[in-house]
Formats: sequence, structure tokens, C-alpha cells
Amino acid sequence: MAPASRRQVLSPETLAAFGASPIYLENHSPATTPSFSKYFAATTSAAEEAPIIGIKIGGWTICTQNSSIGDEQMMEKLTLLLEKIANNAQHQKIEDDKKNDDGDDDDPHKQSPSEVTTQRRLCPPEITFLDAFVSLRHENNDDDCNGETTTDDTTSEIRFTASDALSEWAEAHQFLETQPTDELDHGAQISNGRQECRGVSILRTLDAKVWSSKPKPLADDTTNNECCDAAATHSSEFYYDWTFSSPYAGTILTTINSGSIKNIANNNKHSNIKLINNRQQWQPLPQSQIPFHLLQDTSQPILLYDDIHLFEDDLHDNGESSLNIKIRVMPKCWYVLQRLFVRVDYVCVKCREVRYFCLFGSNDGANVAANTTSGVGKCKANTIYRDVTWREASWAELNKMNLPVDPSAWMEHNGSGVGGKILTGLHSFAALLTKLPVVSTPCGLQKHSYFEWWSKNGETTTK
Repeated sequence: MAPASRRQVLSPETLAAFGASPIYLENHSPATTPSFSKYFAATTSAAEEAPIIGIKIGGWTICTQNSSIGDEQMMEKLTLLLEKIANNAQHQKIEDDKKNDDGDDDDPHKQSPSEVTTQRRLCPPEITFLDAFVSLRHENNDDDCNGETTTDDTTSEIRFTASDALSEWAEAHQFLETQPTDELDHGAQISNGRQECRGVSILRTLDAKVWSSKPKPLADDTTNNECCDAAATHSSEFYYDWTFSSPYAGTILTTINSGSIKNIANNNKHSNIKLINNRQQWQPLPQSQIPFHLLQDTSQPILLYDDIHLFEDDLHDNGESSLNIKIRVMPKCWYVLQRLFVRVDYVCVKCREVRYFCLFGSNDGANVAANTTSGVGKCKANTIYRDVTWREASWAELNKMNLPVDPSAWMEHNGSGVGGKILTGLHSFAALLTKLPVVSTPCGLQKHSYFEWWSKNGETTTK
């Protein structure tokens, strides 16, 4: 069963008053998103109106979808994909070693690359909503170019999915050690005594740290040594970041579909160019350009709101890890908040937030254009602004900052305690997150940036 929908959409009549229109389930089947029909089969009869899954406004097609937990077959396919990504660097090294092999096979002690390379094994989060997503797509058509009739158009999309988030998490494992004694690989850094790549590191729980400090068996204890060797082999296979601390900040897709007369004459009717997560196109900013006062304008209704959960995990009863996306669409703009929250009991707390904002342009209709001419400051229309904030603290740091050290205080629903009693003297969960110290973000993930993917003449911006 799919989780209860958190989506809130105003009526079609109210949407029309603000230049927006609803998107119904039966009219939406983009190639980049999964099928929706199976999630509504049990709740929508033929006589009922198809559910609204999004809205169109200002040239944007904005859709959201919660989903049920991935089934066994889907999770197996996801696991294989993640392991392939994580082991990609090792596979490339094997191929390079084969090419550089001098052909001398006389050494009986010589091992092949596959024998000396430990294959990384990964496990995805226990609860993964594989078909859940948030999609914001803009299509920009150019109907005339130098007097020639063309069918050129640029489709740009910002997408948030569990598969994309976990793929970026798995990619960072290419530069992490495969077992605790491995030496550092190129591209990794040391943070708080552990190897780290783009914010992904392998944590150990308090119990595991105590266990690792226990005396090792004596050299002549054959039985114990064999058991320890077997345990070490198993731990190295599954030695990975089990907190799922992905550096994911959304997926950017830009597709240029070209079908000019010249291409048609050359039997090349459509030439598709796809750009995915082009980090070079994000231009840094000295400070945030998101006009938060615009989001606090209570005179502007929220046309669409949704809260999409992508994955959750209780970390084997050692805490929690969750990734969710909240989206709000107003007559003047849209706004997205992505939050990754990780709590490893008595070890650390992490909160990684990514905020997206876009102000609609003057082609959104007379009402919206009149409302966007003042009070926006330096924010430009049809430009994507992004703020990235990473916060993190160890349990010892929480104590030094006079923050709660009771794990229950760092739960999203921390208002209720054991036995239904209300815990008094605690900060709200959202307030606690803002008190965590800000930490640096990885290279290429600026704290404040903007993205312009189309210009006035319909060409993709590549500056």
C-alpha cells in the first residue's frame, strides 16, 4: 500500500484565477517518471474524477508522487545498481592492470587483479520509496531561427528520487576504504579520524567502538583466529556507510531536442543532447538570493503543497536516517526544501538541507506579472537559486553546546515521551536542527549558487 498522500492542491477554479491549471493522473506520463496507475487502482473508480498529481504554471509542469515501499525485485535491482556504481573505480583499475600486464605469468605467487581487489557490497535503506518523486519541468520552444522553421526545444527538469540520491551515495564509496586497515585512496579526506569522500564516511556505533578495542586473540588460538578471519571477511564485504549520508542535492536534467530542416534533410530528424547534473553550470554567490519574505507573504495562497519521503531506516535500532522533499508552489514562485536527517545514537547528529527557489517570469499572466515587479530584490525571474546548508555535531559536542544528549530529543516527534507523557523543557525538533553547527560542504557544492539553463532566445546557458 502507498502511504497516505500529503499533497494539498487548490480547486481547479481557484488555480485558474492565478493562471495555473491542474494536471490529472490520466494526462501525465513523462518518460522520466514511473507509472502512477497502480497506486490509485484501489482508491479511484471509473466514475470518479482522476486525481490531481500536479499543476502547470508559468511554463512549469510540477508533479509529485508518494509511493509504496519497493518490493523485493525492485530492491534487488537497486542493490545491483548501487554495487555496480560503488565498484566502478575498482573495475576500471582491473581493466587498466590487465592492459599494463607485461605477460609474465611464470610467477606462481602472482595474483590477478580480481583476486586482490575486494568487491564492495552495499545494502539500500530498509524502507525505500522507489517510485516516489518530485519533478519540476520547464519546456522552452524556439519556433524560428534565422528565418527557418524549426522544432528545436529545450526541456529542463529538476528531479528528486531515491534512486538518484542513493546512486550519488554509492559513487562516493569508490574512494572509501573497503576495510578499516586499508590505506587512503586518492580523492578521499580524513575527517574526525575517519576517511571521508563528499560527506560520505563509515561510522561505527558506540558498541562497535567498544568491541573493536577489546584484546585480540592470541596467535596460537587457531579456532578463534579462524572465526575472526571469517568475521573480518564478512565485515569487509559489507563495510559501507550504513547511515546513507548522501551528498545528493537534486538531479538536474537538460535535454535539447533539435529537429531543424537541415537535420531532417540529413535523415536526422531529432538530435537529442542530454546534460545531467552539470555542476559547472552552478554559479557561486556570496550570499543567499532566495527572497524568504516572499515565501512568508500570507496574502499569496499556496497552490500546491506536498511532502515526499524518499527513504527511511532505523539503522538497526541505532538511530534513524531519512530523506524527504517538501515543495510549495505559490502564484509568484515555487520553493523546494530537501532534508537529509541522520541520528546515530550517542555518536553524532547530521542535518543536510538544500533549498531551491524560482521566481516566475512575466509570461506567467497579467496577474502574476503585476505582483512580481516589486519587493523581490536581486532575485531574477526564471533563474534557479539554491542554498545548501550542512550541519553536524558529535554527541560530545552536543554536551559542550548545552544541547540535549537524550536521543529522544532528536526525533521528529519529540513531543511525546515514554508512556505518552509529554517531555517538558525540550526544544522543538526544527529549532534544535538550527542550533547544530554549520560544517563545510564538498567541493562543487556551493553554499549559495544560481543556475540559468535557458536564455531569452531559447538557447541553453553554459557559462
